[in-house]
Amino acid sequence: MQRFLFIAVLMSITGCTTYKLWNDAGSDSDLGTVKLSYEYRKFENPMVDERAGVEMARERCKDFGLPNAQRKGEARECLSGTPEDCSKWRVTREYRCVK
Repeated sequence: MQRFLFIAVLMSITGCTTYKLWNDAGSDSDLGTVKLSYEYRKFENPMVDERAGVEMARERCKDFGLPNAQRKGEARECLSGTPEDCSKWRVTREYRCVK
């Protein structure tokens, strides 16, 4: 019983790992930028496939006539609640299209 309680407490502290997929969050052909995002909830520990994100950005950049994508920046935004007690987050990553 104590072992079960310990595992339950540990899981509530660490959260559970969830696998997230990148989604298209917009692009600007004039600036040559692509944005990808994913969302997660308070007790989730999100894992994303970094290579899949870069590949999605590269494919979008090819539409602009540029063959590659370079990571430019990343932002995290609270969608529900306050930053101190947020129940839903969105992570947005921006890529710059390059030759």
